[in-house]
Amino acid sequence: MNDRKVRSYMAYALGEILLVVIGILIALSINNWNEGRKEWKKEKLTIGILSDEIEKNLALTREDFIHNTQILDSLTLYLKGELEKSDEYEKALFISYTLNYNWGKLQYPTLAQELGPNRIIRDAPELSTSLKALNDAHIGVDFQLNYLNELFNNQTVPYLLDAGAGTGLINTMFQYNREASKLGSLYGTEALNNILSIQQLFLFSYNSRIGALISQSEETLETLKGL
Repeated sequence: MNDRKVRSYMAYALGEILLVVIGILIALSINNWNEGRKEWKKEKLTIGILSDEIEKNLALTREDFIHNTQILDSLTLYLKGELEKSDEYEKALFISYTLNYNWGKLQYPTLAQELGPNRIIRDAPELSTSLKALNDAHIGVDFQLNYLNELFNNQTVPYLLDAGAGTGLINTMFQYNREASKLGSLYGTEALNNILSIQQLFLFSYNSRIGALISQSEETLETLKGL
């Protein structure tokens, strides 16, 4: 009888332990599922934010590309001697236009986050490769932009100041300035042509980088859509 009671108690105890273990496993499973669900929602939210970020920058880069292409076309005609202007105002307008290349500063905070150790979107090797390529394209644009800015600050501005044209005319509102004729008088001069020749070269390289950034942005957006 005692042995039977002991076995009965043991069976009961084992049953209780088994129930506790099963309960713990179920609780852990539910907890893991909840955590996984939270991570999934966080990833989806990050994908949306990253997509919006890229689309916003893509719109800016497309505008820059179109505007800079138009400037390059005008510079090509001018340097070939196929763009003749007689009016001083039109000459000044042309110079101001060609010196005002588009250089919108792009911001990629979410991209930087997803390339770091604290990234939220995981287990997506194809996306990681695409994001790295996008970041490289972005760095390439900034790198080439530095050449343009250095040209403007170190050569163009000193030249304009020495020529008496000033730098206040280098904007789209200078038509109300009586000094426009000073800028127009530089049209066709060898010194200006030398500066614009260098700018054409740098602007072409810069715009090519922008074109590469546009292509990579579109590719990355397609990759994000597939997640």
